[in-house]
Amino acid sequence: MVLDKFLDEMQKLLIASQQGDLFGDKSALTKEATDACVEFLKGIGYGVTKPHKYPIEVTKLDDLIATFYGFIRNIYQTQMGPYSNDKKDRTIAKRFVEGRMKDAGLDRKTALKQCGLIVRTVFAHPDIFKFETAPTFSIFGQANMGWITDRAVQLINGQIAKDEAAPIERAVDKMTENIECQCLTTNIRHLADGTKNEDISNK
Repeated sequence: MVLDKFLDEMQKLLIASQQGDLFGDKSALTKEATDACVEFLKGIGYGVTKPHKYPIEVTKLDDLIATFYGFIRNIYQTQMGPYSNDKKDRTIAKRFVEGRMKDAGLDRKTALKQCGLIVRTVFAHPDIFKFETAPTFSIFGQANMGWITDRAVQLINGQIAKDEAAPIERAVDKMTENIECQCLTTNIRHLADGTKNEDISNK
C-alpha cells in the first residue's frame, strides 16, 4: 500500500515535469517529490531528518582556507597569522574535502560546507582543542592530525542530536505539565467536594 501510493505520486510528478516548461521553476515539483520520498521512507520504518543548515558558506577550497585564517586573525588578534603556504594549504584542503566525501558519502558541495563547519567547530571549543599558539592549516591534514577532524565531527553530531531531541523534549514537558495541571485540578475538586460534604454533615 505504501509503495503503491509512492509510485503513484512519482508517476504524477513525472508526467507534470514532462508537461511543464523545461526551463521553468522546478522548486514546487522538487518539494512535492521530496515530501513523497520522506512519507514513503517513514511509512516503511525509516527515520528521516531535515538537511543540516550550514552557517558558513564555502563553495571552493580557497573559501575553506580563507575561513580558517579569518578565525585565526579574529581569535589571536593578529593580521599576520601563522606562516602559510598556499600550495600546501590547497593540497591539505583538497584531501580534507575528499576525506569527508569518502567517509560521510557526501557530494563535493556538501563536503565543502561540512569542512567549513568543522573548522568553525574547532575554534569554538578551545577547551577541547588546546592550541598553545596559533595553529596552521596543517591541523586538518588527515594523517596524524585526523583526530582533530574526528573530534569535531563528534561534537557536530552531538549538537545535531541535541537539536533534534529538543522539540520532542519540549513536547514531553508540555504533556507532563498538562497532566500535572489536570491532576492538580482534580485534587482541588476532590478537596472542594470533601469540604461541601463535611459542611452538609455538620448541619
